[in-house]
Amino acid sequence: MRYILIIILFLMTIPGIHSVKSQDIPPPNPGLVINIVTGYSVEFIFDQFEEYVNGIMNAGQSTYIRIGAIYDWQLQFKADQAIFYGANNPANQMELNNVGVVVVSIGTNQDDGSHILNYARFEPLALESADVTLMTKGNLSNRGYGIENAFLLNWEMGTQRGNMKQQSMLEQNLKADSYTLNIILTLSPTMP
Repeated sequence: MRYILIIILFLMTIPGIHSVKSQDIPPPNPGLVINIVTGYSVEFIFDQFEEYVNGIMNAGQSTYIRIGAIYDWQLQFKADQAIFYGANNPANQMELNNVGVVVVSIGTNQDDGSHILNYARFEPLALESADVTLMTKGNLSNRGYGIENAFLLNWEMGTQRGNMKQQSMLEQNLKADSYTLNIILTLSPTMP
């Protein structure tokens, strides 16, 4: 039995009440920009019994992003479909909440609530087909660029942590197939 999950990340910026234009970092006027530095696609290969039971907890499945913003911002993520479908047989299906993400701040803007509220800091947030807020403005401004807003999105699958599916991959009796989908990152300004 072998499962392959490939996650391809696409980003989308959605303007709010401000006029937002995507430009290169650094200023004079970068607006809101997501720069995916590494980790455009992530692959999980289940080929050991232990992985079916315990899942795969980030064994290099990371996406390194930087956010450039002259506005306070929030970052959301979602899947582009309601369920995983098998590439070889679309009748093979898997729930989205088998995949989760933990966000590690490696920038100078703190994710302890002073600059950034990181909802995926201590345990993963499960993937859904509706927008899930990963990070937003804390008590102070989360504006910045370059090393100020740098993050690792550490992906995991089948670990049953946080609000992820509370059944192992083995218990779900999933069919061997390749399951692929796109994940949409949405960066938007927060309201003052």
